[in-house]
This record gives sequence, structure tokens and C-alpha cells, in this order.
Amino acid sequence: MTEASRETVADRYGTRRSRRFDRRIGWAVGGAAVVIGALVIGFGSWQQDTLEVKNIGFSLNKDQAESGIYTATTRFEVNTDPGVRVSCAVEALNTSKATVGWKVVDLPVIDTRSQDVTVNVITIGPATAVNAKSCWPVEL
Repeated sequence: MTEASRETVADRYGTRRSRRFDRRIGWAVGGAAVVIGALVIGFGSWQQDTLEVKNIGFSLNKDQAESGIYTATTRFEVNTDPGVRVSCAVEALNTSKATVGWKVVDLPVIDTRSQDVTVNVITIGPATAVNAKSCWPVEL
């Protein structure tokens, strides 16, 4: 077979030798993606604010159930940087895990990292669990 006929067959069936060029581009793009991903993970987690919530316990106030008013009390701990304003959502659940009470609490700004919070929640029925569902920093 002559060189011209080989090129004609290669053009017809797409068997040209361009794999080396494609592999180099693939390795370069893959390496760049790994480096960029590592930078995003490294610097993304470095910039995050630290805000942690730990539920300590709760109590159910059954003595007021005769009057038709149900209440529950929860206690939780919030850990964040000093001087940060925080709001928390407190949720009361019944036996079916349906929400029967909800309250958003704005916590005072303090100079220490940790603060204990006690919250009373009025519910529409008897609750079986009460906890701080989530907390978030509030912009001043």
C-alpha cells in the first residue's frame, strides 16, 4: 500500500494517529481540575464561621394541659465566636414527629464563646420532644 492510499483509508475510517495529543490534553485538564478542587476545599473550609448547637435536654409541662394550653421547655448550648449575634429555631414535636410548636429566638451578643439557652415554647398539642433545630449568625 502506498502512503497516499494509507491516508485515504485513514481519512475514510477515522484511524488517524492523534491519540498522543488527546491524552496530553486529558492529563492536563484532569490535573488542573484536581488542583482547583483542592484549593476550593482548602480555602472554602478555612473561611467558614464556626457555629455549633448542642441540645442538652427538654421538659414537658403537663400541668397546664387541663386549661388547653400546652408548653414545653428546652435547654441547649450555642458555641460561636464572641460578639456574633445568633438566632435559633426551636421546634416541638409530637409522637408522629409532626411539628406542634415553633419559635425563633434571638440570642443576645456575648463576649464568651459559649452560652446556655433555655426557651419555653407554646404548642398546639402535647409534645414529646423539643430541641433547637438550627442556629445561624445574624448580620448587624
